[in-house]
Amino acid sequence: MSARGRPCQLVVCRGCCCGRKKKRPGVDHQGQLARLSALRDHEGRDIPVRVSTCLGICFKANVVVVQPSSEGRARGGRPVWLGDFLEDRLVDDLDDWIFDGGPGISPLPEALQQHLTSKDAEKPKKKSGKKSKKEKKPRKEKGEKGAARGRAEPVKREKKSKKDKRKKAKDGKAGERA
Repeated sequence: MSARGRPCQLVVCRGCCCGRKKKRPGVDHQGQLARLSALRDHEGRDIPVRVSTCLGICFKANVVVVQPSSEGRARGGRPVWLGDFLEDRLVDDLDDWIFDGGPGISPLPEALQQHLTSKDAEKPKKKSGKKSKKEKKPRKEKGEKGAARGRAEPVKREKKSKKDKRKKAKDGKAGERA
């Protein structure tokens, strides 16, 4: 290490979702990790890369956390979480930012601001075609069904006694014999 302390460090998620072709097809995940591992700061120091099995915000895969250098931390820099880190140009933008000093020393480039997230990020709720509870129509009272169909009162059905049912069954059998 130089007199200035340790350089920026990266934590790259490569767990259940990040770095998986099944979750993010069309991305060279191994190539991206290799490029991140080859980054250097303005003093020529290698940027240490630690691979994590899961950082917990899988809906933002791929996730990269940039930890400030010792100097950046002394100036108030804190870890910066970047999500949806999928494009090669983002590695270039990250390289430039770390070369300029990274968190606490250099402002986050605009291209990376669009990918800013946090360890506490919440998964956005899916929009469904269902109506919310407030939008649902009120339930109809008993008796309103008939009125809605043009009837003045609800239709009541007569209950048949067991005796009537037996008689009807008997009549049906008698009709079959004839």
